[in-house]
Amino acid sequence: MNRVSDYIKRNGMKKTFYAVRQHLSDGKVDRDYNREMKAALKEGEENDAAKARQSGSCLPQKPLISILVPTYKPEDQYFREMLRSVKAQTYPYYELLLGVGGGISENTNAALSEAKGDYIALLDQDDLIEPDALYRIALEANMGAALIYSDEDKYDGKKGRYSRPFRKPDFDIELLLSNNYVCHFLAVKRELALKVGGFRSEYDGAQDHDFILRCAEEISPDQISHIRRVLYHWRIHKGSTAGDPAEKTYAHSAGKRAIEDYLKRNGQMALVSETEHRGFYRVEYFTDLVEESAYKMHLGEGIRPLSPGNEGRMRAYLDANPDVGAIGGRVIDHMGRVLSAGYERNEDREIVPLYRGMNYRLSGEFHMAALRRKVDIISNQCVLIRSSLEDCMSSDSGRMCRKIQDRGYSVVIDPQMIFVKK
Repeated sequence: MNRVSDYIKRNGMKKTFYAVRQHLSDGKVDRDYNREMKAALKEGEENDAAKARQSGSCLPQKPLISILVPTYKPEDQYFREMLRSVKAQTYPYYELLLGVGGGISENTNAALSEAKGDYIALLDQDDLIEPDALYRIALEANMGAALIYSDEDKYDGKKGRYSRPFRKPDFDIELLLSNNYVCHFLAVKRELALKVGGFRSEYDGAQDHDFILRCAEEISPDQISHIRRVLYHWRIHKGSTAGDPAEKTYAHSAGKRAIEDYLKRNGQMALVSETEHRGFYRVEYFTDLVEESAYKMHLGEGIRPLSPGNEGRMRAYLDANPDVGAIGGRVIDHMGRVLSAGYERNEDREIVPLYRGMNYRLSGEFHMAALRRKVDIISNQCVLIRSSLEDCMSSDSGRMCRKIQDRGYSVVIDPQMIFVKK
């Protein structure tokens, strides 16, 4: 009830109604996922052949992975279970280092200073990793990745229940400026971690977010690898961030400062604010001195902005992000149902519409439907494009976006830029 009353105080009853509605929708996903996990566990341990492969014996390189665990008054049962999950790893080339005696960044840095591995991996003192977690990291390391992250979920040991599977997108700096979606399981080349100076205590609570942003500045996107597999289980218990994100409100202001610091380092003038969802942020770029003729807005018949100023804010975004060729808005019908919010390729490489038919006031799983992010395709019926790319416009949205991408630009959807089709 504390979380609901806090949400009402910050956002009002109307937004609370839709937040509760979203939560109920997430509950069905959780129930289905828990059944899938239980069924997988019943199948038993990996067979001997799989374990032999995952020992790393077939890998050209066998990187040593240093697992860093910052500790502070760990609960004995959870700590032991974390240790057992490390001991159960099928990949044997690792070391475990515990950081003690200070804050979370100080403890992590203490472990980092003793690390001998080619890569460091971050693990919280009460969480769990899958038996093949380090093997999967080693596979990506063999392909040259400098920063590696996996999908994750949450685990309630008392109830024996898995929930909130987070099937993450591949690396997207736009999305990372809204939320630390990369999070766990995270592994980074040790030399890269040292180069950026490790973890900064002034960002405790969001130290990983700050660390990832600084690492991403030093490497190219093709050196960042996403493992599409749940390898990390956040423990849910009283006082944990996984159990109640509002428990660590100091982390939210630290996350905001980490984003502001990134923008300042990269010469971008913008305002950062926290959204109605704790730990999620909105970056607004200044609209002054933007040359209007440098951009062209295309709207289909009957499509109009829900509120004034959308086009100016979209121009400001493109002006501040020279690697983005076009930005799309979210189009809804008169009933508030989403008609267009971008398109992505699924695991079968099929193009699928995002959130079509959903009420636009809902934020989707992990609030992804409300966050600015890169996508494969945006609609040609609601797009702001650079004038220099005007020749990429096409009656086919997919063809338009491919032409833009072939010219070296990405395309972005901004769900907060809402347009209505009458």
